[in-house]
Amino acid sequence: MDSPINWCDKYFHSKDHVVLTQQELNLPGIRLFAMHNIHNAIIPRLPHYHENTFEFTFISRGSISYYTKESEYEVSSGNIFISFPDEVHSTNEVPISLNEQYWLQVDISDPKNLLFLNEETAEQLIQDLKSIKRHIISTDIKETRPLIEKAFELALSSGNHLLIAGYLLIFFQLMIAASKEDRCYLTHDIEAAVQYVDEHVTEELSLHTLAGICNLSVSQFKQKFRRIVGISPRNYINKKKINVSKMLLLKDIPVTEVAMQLNFNTSSYFSTVFKKYTTLTPSEYIQSELFNKETK
Repeated sequence: MDSPINWCDKYFHSKDHVVLTQQELNLPGIRLFAMHNIHNAIIPRLPHYHENTFEFTFISRGSISYYTKESEYEVSSGNIFISFPDEVHSTNEVPISLNEQYWLQVDISDPKNLLFLNEETAEQLIQDLKSIKRHIISTDIKETRPLIEKAFELALSSGNHLLIAGYLLIFFQLMIAASKEDRCYLTHDIEAAVQYVDEHVTEELSLHTLAGICNLSVSQFKQKFRRIVGISPRNYINKKKINVSKMLLLKDIPVTEVAMQLNFNTSSYFSTVFKKYTTLTPSEYIQSELFNKETK
């Protein structure tokens, strides 16, 4: 496997993917500000690091899995994943699917040149960021999402730089405050629904059944599940089914049989869902895994 690289993104602009670099931003200390609205799975982020730079990935919709040397982190809506300066991180060869994310890279190498702050205040901010002990910070999305969206909107239109810096500083302060709190990620009812899905993933899972476990109507359940878990219940179910299907496919179980075991209506529908979450058809996935095994 290749060694991790010191990754530097380049400017990019499309409808659902925008990357603004220092050259476009002209915000002291902000190396990158980007947004990506992902509708279908895309290639994974391979191991990399950012020299002297924090990277903050805010998930505004959906979820994503990140990996560091120590462990795996599931980051859902309203949460922020922090990669610390020079820390190697990736999505561990797992394609990225179905989420909306904003991410910021903050260069801490020069406290005299950070978001228009004086040196003493900048050094305090850097110290506060370094004191965070967790990779995932759970925030109140109603507070943090408008800040990051407004800051990005202004950055995209070359708006008032002091105002952009102000939004980002409030965002950082809310994140720092949240990092000191013990937050419950799941309520008891949603946790029960998640556990039921995990234990009955091969079955046909009805939203009526899951809503009943939570003593909610289907519409109430869907809203609450999305708000707490970060993705829709159907999205969560499909994601779990696809993870199980990968293991079954690698046991030489035919695609049609795997589709039946996981209660997909047809093998073609299973293949469509599989590709949406992995970028590959089931057959391509098997071939890819066999190739990887032979080349190791």
